[in-house]
Amino acid sequence: MKLIAHRGFSKYELENTKEAFLAAANRPYFGIETDISIIKNQAMILFHDDNLKRLTNIDKSLKDLTIEEAADIELNARETYHTYSYKIAYPKEYIRICKHYGKTPIIELKWGFTKELVDEVMKLLIQEDMYDKSIVICFTYELVLYIKERYPDMRIQYLLGMLYTEKAIEDCLSKNISIDLRYDLVTKGLVDRFHEKGLEVNAWTVDDEETRNRLELWGVDYITTNILE
Repeated sequence: MKLIAHRGFSKYELENTKEAFLAAANRPYFGIETDISIIKNQAMILFHDDNLKRLTNIDKSLKDLTIEEAADIELNARETYHTYSYKIAYPKEYIRICKHYGKTPIIELKWGFTKELVDEVMKLLIQEDMYDKSIVICFTYELVLYIKERYPDMRIQYLLGMLYTEKAIEDCLSKNISIDLRYDLVTKGLVDRFHEKGLEVNAWTVDDEETRNRLELWGVDYITTNILE
């Protein structure tokens, strides 16, 4: 079973920052996960939430944030982190860190994505020679289908949590789409169903050894974690 560092090594450095990606890159993770969000004028940053508030002292929606404003923002750092000041990161620097250290990029498409913006991410991966070395994950089924049809060689996983239904599982199986499922929804039977079709199962977010061991016993292919190594 392969381990994926959730938003970088976010136990050690602030999530989705260059420092978190480098901390993960220097540890034996298979992949490094991040969130690409769309801001004003269709620019892209690496940020999980749709508002800046949790990681800054600014109450502002990402859709109203310009790329110039993003460059000036200092992110909040806790005393437990190992860097005093953090800045917002961008897709190209993340991809290049993964490439340099031989890590698999696990790219979640977040807020504001359209098919045209998906194409921009794919162009970046092709330009950086990382297209065939990346995995894309997304909660939006229409975009998952678009990627599956337009980019059949791209590894894609449909993210499921609150919207989990048996129909969603059947849709993935019928379309040959792998899955990235909230860990408490994973069962041995579900893993077997996907493996019978040659598909993969990723589980998020696993931060305890007991759950890790159980999922590994069931044959889960990947787990995404904040703290496990």
